[in-house]
Amino acid sequence: MSFSNVTKNIYRSSSLIPWMKQGYLNSLEIVKAQGHFIYTEKKQITDFTCGAMVVSLGHNNAHVQNSIMDHLKTGIAYVPSNFSTINRDYLSDRLVDLSNFPKGKVLYGNGGADANEMACFLAQEYQGLNNKSSSRILSFQQSFHGGSTIGASLISGDARRVTKSKYYCLPWEPIMPNPNWLDNGESSLEEISNLLDDSVSGILVEGSSGSAGCILYPEGYLKKLENLCLEKDILLICDEVMSGFGRTGFFWAHQKQDIKPDIITCAKALTSGYTQLSGIILNDRVSEVFQENPVMCGLTYSGHPLACTVANRCLDLYLDNDMILLDNVNEKSILLNKLGNQIANKYDFVKEYRNNGFLGCLEFNLPEEKLVEVSNLLLKNNIYCMRIRHNIFTSPMLGIDESLLEESMNQIDTALSQLEN
Repeated sequence: MSFSNVTKNIYRSSSLIPWMKQGYLNSLEIVKAQGHFIYTEKKQITDFTCGAMVVSLGHNNAHVQNSIMDHLKTGIAYVPSNFSTINRDYLSDRLVDLSNFPKGKVLYGNGGADANEMACFLAQEYQGLNNKSSSRILSFQQSFHGGSTIGASLISGDARRVTKSKYYCLPWEPIMPNPNWLDNGESSLEEISNLLDDSVSGILVEGSSGSAGCILYPEGYLKKLENLCLEKDILLICDEVMSGFGRTGFFWAHQKQDIKPDIITCAKALTSGYTQLSGIILNDRVSEVFQENPVMCGLTYSGHPLACTVANRCLDLYLDNDMILLDNVNEKSILLNKLGNQIANKYDFVKEYRNNGFLGCLEFNLPEEKLVEVSNLLLKNNIYCMRIRHNIFTSPMLGIDESLLEESMNQIDTALSQLEN
């Protein structure tokens, strides 16, 4: 047996896969990728959710790869964050500009969960340094803000919170009711208004719901929520980890509802998955308190020079030609919505299709074993869609053309038609 075969077998038996029972895994080994596709030794598979809504600019992107090579030529492996690098500071300037945060600041992390946890902590610190005793952070009952940190797990309303809550406790509570379209979210807002007392320092909302099931906000809902926060001097934190960088047809999803949060978190498409990086973008109101007070959070790899170089190249591509990629999302999402609803109407085991731009999912009414079968049938039909419990996601790369979009939705339709009763 060759060494490569030995390491392959060890890898398959020794890696713990998140969120899954290990005894039933049957993972395909991916050996290369190009554009919208990932490959095993024998199959070409359409990556129709950018992995986990990450690779927005496509696999094997030459422009992003060149940025990695450019950085390697500097010889810099790593420098602590108290040193400055041109790419980190350039990236920070661009992010505060894109967020419309004049004189704002950016703190960096490794991923979305640590960004959300640090954002909540900084909101609490801001209130404390302003002599307010508030310490609670609220979020929606159906929400997901990460699972790799205690804070992000406990602020999420997603079912993955349950196990962590057995062992940990924080004043970070997913208790805000999600909006109902039948009343334009008014009952939700009324209940939230009653929750926002002097004990609350901030609320955390997703720019557009993702992992929890693409739960859509009624028009004007976030604006009313923002006004509640302004009335009660509560910070509004917007999680754009999954919904940012054009995925909904706006650079930030919250811009679609014309709000201006105090803190924005981002990750995933920030580097299009080519390396790990997250950002916490603070407006000047919040960042000002840290002029004379230390920032009591951070990570070894905060603002890693390679990651910031890659992020800047990704921003170049998002902003290229007057954000033409965002125009493509807005145009093609109409077709995506049409095809998704056709599938939902065709199968009685599909409850609903929801999407906001290129952030969408089919919600199924099926038991777990049938949902596993659906995932396997999709791969059998050469398409990958991320599944989280009863939701199958449809979140293609931003530059997808009409032909591949139609072909991909047809592959999903074909896979569902093969599901045995």
